[in-house]
Order: sequence, then structure tokens, then C-alpha cells
Amino acid sequence: MRSILCPVDASETLDDRVETALALARATKGHVTFQISTPFAQMAVWEPFGGATISAAAIADAREGDEKLQRQLDARMASQDVPFDVTIEDSGHVEAAAAAARFADIVVDTLDHPSLEELVLGLRSPVLAVPRGVPMLTFDAPVLVAWDGGHESANALRASLPFLRMASAVHLVTVREKADTFPASEAACYLSRHDLHAEVHERERNGSIAFTLEECAREVGAGLIVMGLFGHSRLRELLVGGVSREMLDRSQIPLLLAH
Repeated sequence: MRSILCPVDASETLDDRVETALALARATKGHVTFQISTPFAQMAVWEPFGGATISAAAIADAREGDEKLQRQLDARMASQDVPFDVTIEDSGHVEAAAAAARFADIVVDTLDHPSLEELVLGLRSPVLAVPRGVPMLTFDAPVLVAWDGGHESANALRASLPFLRMASAVHLVTVREKADTFPASEAACYLSRHDLHAEVHERERNGSIAFTLEECAREVGAGLIVMGLFGHSRLRELLVGGVSREMLDRSQIPLLLAH
């Protein structure tokens, strides 16, 4: 996790993302790219007789806001012990992140960002998403891996290896619903080849699967939940399944997400 991408804006969750990215960079001796993006095409004003124009004043205001945030971040990072750079992109949140993530090991964002699902589904890099007001500042707590035997959870497991190596314990948890899944024991065997020894749990469903996973995470003191994000369509209503949707909506524990 030496190349960390952190999309930023002037929202209330800015500190959560920045502090998480800095803590991860310190833990991995990494570099952080703070990315500011503004989709100017969304500022288009449709004219009565067809076509669209973009207000020069609106563009100027947006650029001024981006440059102000860039100066603030430069000043804030000057006293930090982490190598960084701040970039400004003339595109949307997901598009800008997707382009930069080609050379990123991980992307840091927040769980309540409206484009989080599209971000995870559109990138090949894993996404570390933290709850509002809960930046991830340490990485030695136990990690819970939500395992359902699918390709998404396998991708998430592989992407999580650097986090699992820093964790004090690894818990592989299955809430079994399908008989044709790869058992968690095979995932544990894979981890053992990386000198990671996981404790395997098979839990009975208690209410929803998401609630069952959260319940287990609290029991083991997990500081991170690793899970795959399932989806076929970029339309919001079709993006993620019920378990993923509920975890994104309710989790108070940071999630490491991969598609």
C-alpha cells in the first residue's frame, strides 16, 4: 500500500479521509495523492432552443474553490511526515479516481459518499471506506473477512493482504446460505501460504446477514471488515445486493471493499 489515492472535497468528511490516508501512509511508508475533482459538464445551462452553455462565472467560482482547497491541503500537509501531492482534475469524482487508480494500490473514501458504489465497481483498486467521524488511525486491530465464496469476496481477500499482515488477528466469517460456495477453509488455506493464520467462523443467520456480520465483528473487536461488493449495473438501484447495501448504509466499522 505504497501508493494511496484520496479523493477530497470541502465536505464534512474531509478530515475523516485525510487522517485515514495519512495514518495508512505512515503504517506502510506510502505516498498520498489528494485528488480534487470538479465535473464542469454538470454546470451546463440548457438553452431554450437547444444546446447547452456553461457559465464562465460558475467555472471561475469552481476553479477558485478547488485552488483554495489545494492551498489549504498544501499548508496542512507541510508539517506532516508523509510524502504527498495534491492534484486538480476537470472531471467527476468516479472518472477522476478511475484514471488515477491505475497506479494506486488503494483508494480512501467515506461510507456516506453518494458515489461510493460506483467508485468500487468502476475501479480495479480496492477502496477503504470509513464511517463519518470514524477515521481509521491504527491498523493492528483484528480484521474480519466476510466470506461467501464468490469472486468478489476472493478479490477482496487478496486485496486485503497488507492489512491482514498488520492485524493482530484474522477472522474468516461465513453466514452460509448457498451450498455451492467455496468453503472458508480454502480461503484460510490460501492465507496460510502467506503466513497468515485465520480463525474460521461459520455463523447462523441472526436477522439479516449484515447484522450477523456486524455482531461477529463486535465480538472479535474488529477494526476493519473486508468484503466484496457485488453488482452488474451502474444504475444505482441495481448496483449492489442487499447485504452490501445494508453494510454500506449502517456499518460503524471501516470497510475494505473490492469488486
